[in-house]
Amino acid sequence: MNILNYAANKRESFEKSPFNRVDAVILSWLSYYTYPSYVKGKKSVSLKNFEKYGLLTDKEMYAEAFSPKKSKKLFQLLTDNPRFENIRFFDFKDERDEASEKQFAAICIKISKNKYFLSFRGTDPSFTGWKEDFNLACNYPIPSQQAAVEYLMAEMKKFPEGEFYSGGHSKGGNIATYAAVNAGGELQKRIAGVFNFDGPGFINDVYSEEGYQNIAGRITKLVPQSSFVGMLFETRECYSIIKSRNLYLLQHDPFSWEIKDGDFCYLKDRSKFSIRLEQTVNNWFAEISIEERERLVDFAYSALTAWGMRDINEFNKNLYRLIPAIYKKYKDLESDDRTFFDEKIARLKQIFDNP
Repeated sequence: MNILNYAANKRESFEKSPFNRVDAVILSWLSYYTYPSYVKGKKSVSLKNFEKYGLLTDKEMYAEAFSPKKSKKLFQLLTDNPRFENIRFFDFKDERDEASEKQFAAICIKISKNKYFLSFRGTDPSFTGWKEDFNLACNYPIPSQQAAVEYLMAEMKKFPEGEFYSGGHSKGGNIATYAAVNAGGELQKRIAGVFNFDGPGFINDVYSEEGYQNIAGRITKLVPQSSFVGMLFETRECYSIIKSRNLYLLQHDPFSWEIKDGDFCYLKDRSKFSIRLEQTVNNWFAEISIEERERLVDFAYSALTAWGMRDINEFNKNLYRLIPAIYKKYKDLESDDRTFFDEKIARLKQIFDNP
């Protein structure tokens, strides 16, 4: 069973069967969708009434999710399920700014009376989104982390009697955690749970900060057995491992996570691949200064954006024919840039070969 099966078959109300981790990953995924203008204000709209008010085209609504067909199927199943059909959506934010390298989206979801879920989007296919991802390696905080704090505080202040959850997948899990950690003591008291689904950690010692310590016991981090993204900059062991039916990096896809009896299927250990990759990349980053990380990020970003593609999806579709051009761009680098790049990649390989 996966989240599609769960959305089809888990039909008890939240009163009869309380909100759980699988519900949280589903609501987290809904922030990848693009919603009509009537969801951007304070007026809430229930799932079952979206058809009544009118939806965007499939391309407009699901293009920001990396599994558009499965995302559409999930939405359809939820609208026809008494467990989910009455949850209400409002205050959808979708902000992208190339100048500040910011890609942020979030939506507030009312689960039941006085209970809310703040869903934060992970990386979308835009190059701006990918650049901000790269910046996680060298900047703290990034713009979407700051935006998440502002969004969480604003929504919680609108509903002073409300109990709140926050969550997200990938970068969304990171910024959901950052927002809860930086919400301030009084608001933190009303945060019932934080969900980080295979999202990266932080480049500085967030875990020793008072804000983190105040809420640490309410943070749930879940990663698949071959997690890579979720183990970047992760310095703790406070996460649970879930079983995925996919292989290696494709396990980042929540539609591959296995569910049984209303919860995820858990494993004791991560795969050797995940552990090796985590140790390699995190040890490599530990050796590189912030300035050097920024230089590498600029190299990577220029390789993505130099070819006139609209987003990462188009880039991936054309990658095979772009390989010769990318190699030529590398050969045309200034000699000191090429030497720097070669040295860093050689060191990465050395760490991987000699764990």
